[in-house]
Amino acid sequence: MRNLKQYISYLQKWSKQIINGAHCSGVVVGLSGGVDSAVVANLLCDTTKVYGVWINIDSAKEDYECVQLLKKQKKFVVVDLDLTTTYKALVKTLKITNKLGLINLKVRMRMLSLYALAQEKKCLVAGTSNLDELYLGYFTKYGDGASDFAPLAKLNKNEVWELAKLLNVPQQIITRAPSAGLYAGQSDEKDMGVTYKEIDAYLSNKPINPKAKKIIDKLHKMNLHKSSLSIKPKK
Repeated sequence: MRNLKQYISYLQKWSKQIINGAHCSGVVVGLSGGVDSAVVANLLCDTTKVYGVWINIDSAKEDYECVQLLKKQKKFVVVDLDLTTTYKALVKTLKITNKLGLINLKVRMRMLSLYALAQEKKCLVAGTSNLDELYLGYFTKYGDGASDFAPLAKLNKNEVWELAKLLNVPQQIITRAPSAGLYAGQSDEKDMGVTYKEIDAYLSNKPINPKAKKIIDKLHKMNLHKSSLSIKPKK
């Protein structure tokens, strides 16, 4: 297992090089109330200017409460936006009824807003996806999967939780069940059909339940199209 204290230092220096190389003044991070976005924001705030952006689209109360805990830390700027009315208007205009389409629309509206704010403030968008999510494709294409750089891309979920402790992320955020907060009662592990513990073990080449392995293999293969901007011809 890697030395996470040293890895924090590495990620901060690496991120600073990317930000300076792009001639930007800081980063924009979409805050979900979950541990991944909290870790990214806390990780980078000692290195550069951080704008943590909370975007409400019929979001859960607990998500908002967790973002407020981060706001009380006063480590970085927190911007509050409410796009609920805009979202409902767009759903009505596009006549969308498909459940997954409605969910992905929320995520893509959030990313659209993050990039608009980033350009306004001359910043980059810092991604919050971890290794588990990226391997399984558990993200929305052109939504939360879009970013200028992804600090957590080599960290499994357990390492993210350990990093959260080292970075003094509020305990309520660390211990809550992982959720994208896209609808009431939503759970990452329920959606995926496997636990983060099982995914971490799989990615570490440790033995896991055959049923869990089958699900992981299926999700990885099914979502490979998300790993690039588009599927290209083989010839």
